[in-house]
Amino acid sequence: MSLAEGRAASAVRRTWREEQHEIAQVVARMMQAADGAGDVLAALGGGSARGLLDAIEQHVLPYLDWEEAICHPVIDRVAGSPLASRLLRRQLRQVRGRIQRVEADWSVRRLAPTRRELRDVRAHLRDLATALRAHLEQQDRILAPMLGPAGA
Repeated sequence: MSLAEGRAASAVRRTWREEQHEIAQVVARMMQAADGAGDVLAALGGGSARGLLDAIEQHVLPYLDWEEAICHPVIDRVAGSPLASRLLRRQLRQVRGRIQRVEADWSVRRLAPTRRELRDVRAHLRDLATALRAHLEQQDRILAPMLGPAGA
C-alpha cells in the first residue's frame, strides 16, 4: 500500500469509526426505550431532546447510504467479486425495513396507545437495534481487514 493509499485508508477508517460510535449511541437509546426506560413514544418523537426518529434520520440513514454507495462497491472490487458485499446488502435491506416499521409505529400512534401497541413499538425498536448492531458487527468483520491495521 502506498503512502497516499495508507493515508486515505486511515481517513476512511477514522470517519467510519466515528460514525459507528454515533450509531452505537442511537442503538443504546433504542434499547433503553425498548426495555421500558421512560415513555417509548416520547423517546421516538423527542420533545426537548432530539428524538430517536430524528437520530435515525440524521445519523443512521446517511451512514447506511454511505455504506451502500461507497463501501459495497469497494468491498466487491477488492474481493474481485460482485457478490462480496451480498450479506451486508441483505442486512442493510433488513435494517431499512425495520426502520420503516418503527416509523410506521410512530405515524399511527394514538394519544393513549394500548398496552399491546406499546409492547409492539418496544419490540420493533428492540428488533431494529438488534439488527443494526448485528449489521455493524458484520461490517466490522468485512470492512476492517480491507482498511488494514489501525496504525497503518
